[in-house]
Amino acid sequence: MVLTAIGLMMATPTVRTIVLAASLMMVGCVGAVAQHTTDDQYADLQKNFAEAYNRKDVDAMAAAFTEDAIRVTPSGMFVGREAIRRNLQDVVNLDLHDYSVERNVSRSIGNFVFNAGEWQAKLGAQPLHGYYTAIVVRDGGVAKITEETVTVAAPGH
Repeated sequence: MVLTAIGLMMATPTVRTIVLAASLMMVGCVGAVAQHTTDDQYADLQKNFAEAYNRKDVDAMAAAFTEDAIRVTPSGMFVGREAIRRNLQDVVNLDLHDYSVERNVSRSIGNFVFNAGEWQAKLGAQPLHGYYTAIVVRDGGVAKITEETVTVAAPGH
């Protein structure tokens, strides 16, 4: 099912909640760093993002992205850090918990790293899961997300 902005507004509250929840999943899924970026920078990227999410610090979460980053989620495409920040605010408002991610593929190509894997979380008692891809680059010597795509698995998959 593909949801447009109008379709999302007309969707049931449960569908809207699941779609917005999926928007967060990709951020924690970077899994590796761009060439020449240290493992410490990668660990810091994920650790800082998780800490920011747990304290609901949307500005710090958005800082994990490059200024011109692109996020593609079931709730829409968000271009630029400010649009991503607004989307992350919507996600934080959902109060997801028990988030985890598993990187299945990581490929270093030139100055970026491509990662793909699976995520899962709970929204209340309802389990959610899906898939992600991410491209991580160096931005001023720091590992940052420049592109990410998040999907929600179809029911029963």
